[in-house]
Amino acid sequence: MFLTRTASVARVQSAALSRFKTTLAIRRETINVWERRAPLAPHHVKEIVDSGVNVLVQPSTRRAYYMQEYEEVGAVITEDISSATHIIGVKAPEPEELIEDKCYAFFSHTIKAQPEGMPLLDEMLRKNITLLDYEKMTNEDGIRNVAFGHYAGIAGMINVLHGLGLRMLSLGVTSPFLHIGLAHNYATVADVVPVLHRIGESMKRYKLPKVIAPLTFSFTGSGNVSQGARSVFEHLPHEYIEPSEMKQAALEGDPSICYATVLSRANSMERIDGKPYSPEDYNANADLYKNIFAEKVAPYTTCLVNGLYWEAPAPRVLSDEDAVRMFGKGSQAKNNIMRGIPQIPHKMLAISDITCDIGGSIEFSNEPTTVGSPFQLYDPKTRTVHNDFSRDGVVVMSIDNLPCQLPREATEYFGDCLMPHISDFLSLKHDKHIVSQLKNTSPCISRAIITTNGELAPDYKYISTLRKEQELQRIAMETTGAARGMATKEWRSDNKRVLLLGSGLVSEPVVEYLTRSPDVRITVGSNDEAQATALASKYRNTVPQLIDVGDRRNLSAEIAKHDLVISLLPHTMHPFIAELCVDARRNMLTASYATDALRKIAKRGAQKGIMMLNEVGLDPGIDHFLAMNLFDEIKQNNGTVESFESFCGGLPAPQFTNNPLRYKFTWFPRGVLLNVLSEAKYLKDGKEVNIESGSLMEAARPFEVMPGFNLECYPNRDSTIYKEAYGIESAHTVLRGTLRYKGYSMAMDSLMKLGLFKSDKINLSGYSWADLTKQLLGNKTMTHQECKSKLLSHFNGDRFRASTVIKLGLLDNEPIPAGINNPLDALVERLASSLMMPEDETDVIIMNHSVGVRLPSGKCETHRSNLVVYGEEGGWSAMSKTVGLPVGIAAEMMMNGDIKERGLVLPLSKEIYKPMLKKLESEGIVERREVESEDF
Repeated sequence: MFLTRTASVARVQSAALSRFKTTLAIRRETINVWERRAPLAPHHVKEIVDSGVNVLVQPSTRRAYYMQEYEEVGAVITEDISSATHIIGVKAPEPEELIEDKCYAFFSHTIKAQPEGMPLLDEMLRKNITLLDYEKMTNEDGIRNVAFGHYAGIAGMINVLHGLGLRMLSLGVTSPFLHIGLAHNYATVADVVPVLHRIGESMKRYKLPKVIAPLTFSFTGSGNVSQGARSVFEHLPHEYIEPSEMKQAALEGDPSICYATVLSRANSMERIDGKPYSPEDYNANADLYKNIFAEKVAPYTTCLVNGLYWEAPAPRVLSDEDAVRMFGKGSQAKNNIMRGIPQIPHKMLAISDITCDIGGSIEFSNEPTTVGSPFQLYDPKTRTVHNDFSRDGVVVMSIDNLPCQLPREATEYFGDCLMPHISDFLSLKHDKHIVSQLKNTSPCISRAIITTNGELAPDYKYISTLRKEQELQRIAMETTGAARGMATKEWRSDNKRVLLLGSGLVSEPVVEYLTRSPDVRITVGSNDEAQATALASKYRNTVPQLIDVGDRRNLSAEIAKHDLVISLLPHTMHPFIAELCVDARRNMLTASYATDALRKIAKRGAQKGIMMLNEVGLDPGIDHFLAMNLFDEIKQNNGTVESFESFCGGLPAPQFTNNPLRYKFTWFPRGVLLNVLSEAKYLKDGKEVNIESGSLMEAARPFEVMPGFNLECYPNRDSTIYKEAYGIESAHTVLRGTLRYKGYSMAMDSLMKLGLFKSDKINLSGYSWADLTKQLLGNKTMTHQECKSKLLSHFNGDRFRASTVIKLGLLDNEPIPAGINNPLDALVERLASSLMMPEDETDVIIMNHSVGVRLPSGKCETHRSNLVVYGEEGGWSAMSKTVGLPVGIAAEMMMNGDIKERGLVLPLSKEIYKPMLKKLESEGIVERREVESEDF
């Protein structure tokens, strides 16, 4: 075979492969920045090319091998690999990257019906792809023939020794383990060996402090992973002992060496009823066994290295309950601590969960760490994770792509394992007879074919059954914040599961409303762990989940575990989230405007029966509900809509407006400032009015409808589209806009005319606010008084405009924070530091629709809908209430099946806005109607 590089074998392989008109492609790995492996090294490719097979390699400057190395052995470097008959990689591609009617080989992570892999599986079936999954390339005994496990073990062991050093230091103990780096710091495994030897020499010479020593290691499993990890460990001074000897070693052992035990099924599994262990019985009745590690070995283990493959119903190595018991205060603390020597809270300091089975053998290791951030400290008392290693708990390393830290050696090892099977893989023809062909190929290959001819292969039909069961039997330990140890709650299969992305002020009304129903379960996903935990702790059936929205794989997995995704994140993130929702066949809800990007994605979603409901907050949202309801009533009375003007504003309550802008910010000011720069378009008396960028504030005018508020208004976005959207084709005037207190537009216009809205880079290092203003006025060296005079002159003597700049502190000598390099960012910083709304102040929402109506009699009337909502002192703000409650109501309607539309949906139909208005009224959000007739 290929692995045996003799001339005779090469001739046999060449003859075998030359019969097939095949082209093999090696795809570029795209899963993350650290994935630098390839399935085959250049010398493997050379053997295949020499056998008469064309080999294509997608270009990649990240791959551990240079493209030239593949080119030199006869491969063709090309982006387009669509001509290949067979395509191989290491990790799974994104579903959209799959090419129809091809034979693929990669690790798919689908054979357990993993939710995160199901969008990929669906796409493979749809695109008629034959998939060979390396994970199922086994011998007759189920032992994997092709795997990276050995190098996963090596990297996992190197990493955890580094983490162990960090954990000991955080507890007040220095050690030579601080001098070992993470695995990717070494070009080869041989490079780390001298470091390990120096650590061993240091241990023998100086010994570790008795407060921490001796170090004891428990290795689970006996396969490639465990063997790889132990090959690193064995370069330290060590002694292997039986599990039963760990207690004595931990308490009385030699501090100059490390002790280790290897846990197998035979020495760690006991039948609950006391009957003896046997491999046959365990395989048949795993649920009748318990793992004794937590009780008899873990209390005397410094570091657990977990290389054990796990699946239910096998006993776990460590459960959540075990963690609470083990990491309780002082479980293995030493006595007679001298001054200056710390007390260690418990023996176990670190876990290297190399297998990284989500919610598996280490129950609380439920989210992978990353190469860039390899460790997290799990606190079982609060079931939270932290970056502070000095806290109570245990350090966990659970990187799910460890071999990529040693990419060249891992590729060599993997390729050597794969090469004996390449001939059989390339002999597969992708046509309707492939199932019958499987009977004539090697068992190793046939066992690993997951999909073919648009169907699951016969041995994997069970995946469909698993998926159906998961839909009926999901529980919180697999689907919620328990994945990071935050709050564990069991969820019944009939629960409605909501993933709420965002934990800001608007999120609480959503959670409060939805959790009134006992069958709704909410995961609050946020990058602010403390905020998410605080919110979830207030409401039943709610758990927090730390989520990095930029981590596509993990976010996709979370989405797949829920029925509905609500995104309260910035609108720029919605297309990315929407793509993942469509892939996972999950409905999505936002309060933001529907964009062209969302509309495009929603078309694909509609084909899969997915609903994307948008614009169900305040503006857009309640404004739609009230406007459409008003139009319906007018049309029912045979009236004709001749004009429509709508204005809305979220403002500080009037008593909190004593500042130049008469405004305060509830989130980062940049968005508000950019809106000031935006263009606008509306209809006025049948003519289209366009407002250019930078001129919006000049278009402001007094708003006289509610004179008691002293308001002004200006256009917002493109109002012309609502003539068709609202079904008011008869209207000659259509204008939607924003409300602010009088003076806002002039103040903003003043800042703009001073040049503070410019984003051109300038060197502001060492500048004060006064220096910036002076430079914008043309002379940085002028005195303070000269600057004030120049400012007044710049605004043609307008004291209000000049005063705006001064009162905002833009003539202060306080330094501008470092890192700011343009006027706009400087202004954002200034407003964020001075005009954010404090918690003890309240806000108000003001909305008005004014509709000009011609009655059948020819008489004209103006119909008005006014909505005013005040924030509650010590409670919800008006903004959070008027955005969050509609979102909660819309989510309830979606989950109850009350909305039938699919694809991109706006709340402009009666089936949506009528019930929403009724429910909002019951929450105290009620409009006030007025009708004004013409006086003349």
